[in-house]
Amino acid sequence: AGPIYHQRECAKQGFQQVLWLGPGDVVDEVGAMNFMILWKNEQGERELATAPLDGTILPGVTRDSILSLARSWGEFKVSERRFTIHDIVKASEEGRIEEAFGCGTAAIVTQIEAMKVGDKLLDIPCSDKSVAKRVLDTIQDIQYGITENDWSVVIQ
Repeated sequence: AGPIYHQRECAKQGFQQVLWLGPGDVVDEVGAMNFMILWKNEQGERELATAPLDGTILPGVTRDSILSLARSWGEFKVSERRFTIHDIVKASEEGRIEEAFGCGTAAIVTQIEAMKVGDKLLDIPCSDKSVAKRVLDTIQDIQYGITENDWSVVIQ
């Protein structure tokens, strides 16, 4: 019942999901979805980061598909690694966040517009030309047979 309480408190403040944190404030998931962030990391690299599969993270097909697509594009580093909410706050304050999104079977991809961390409201950039939108369009094009891919076979 603990998650229900937190989700209710989140909704009271006008938010739709809770960002779940593990020990040491490590980012786990957002609601029932995997969490991904595209940013310039501390080394100045453009990076898509998500939590590693450590037994607490859902090893979803959508998560794996997004990581595979992003790696195949070769446009930025793709990492499965630990990072904290404090890393996100710092990146936001320094203007290094390009976008963040949740992903899963039902939603496929859902952009995150804002996050509240304590008393801080972090505005997260959203764009129609985002990686999240590109991922969503690519996955749906594969699902509907518009784009050929080894992941699916068109049956006529």
